[in-house]
Amino acid sequence: MTSAKLDFNHTRDLLQNFKFTDIFIEQLGWSFPAKNKVVNLQVEGEIYHQQKIAELSGVVVFEVTAENGLIPNAKIRATIQKEISELALENLVIFLDKERTQSLWYWVKRDETKRY
Repeated sequence: MTSAKLDFNHTRDLLQNFKFTDIFIEQLGWSFPAKNKVVNLQVEGEIYHQQKIAELSGVVVFEVTAENGLIPNAKIRATIQKEISELALENLVIFLDKERTQSLWYWVKRDETKRY
């Protein structure tokens, strides 16, 4: 059995165009999530939209955008990630601005009871 080679040029183009679903599904071979509807979450009076975009072996990738269009500060990102961890313990959260020109990838490493 041979594995497909990653097309670096195409992957770079997808990354630059913020097509994260395509990267995970087409390029990396992850699966579409069973349920991927947008779910609203309110943190400190602001509405955030979270959506599952891919999953593999229990790890789920979420995209999160704010109603105000901005990537949230570190404290709010941590709060959102904690809420998402209740849905999927192992996760990668990609915070995006409204125009999809900036992203911040958020992954928490767990070591017994500590989180980094």
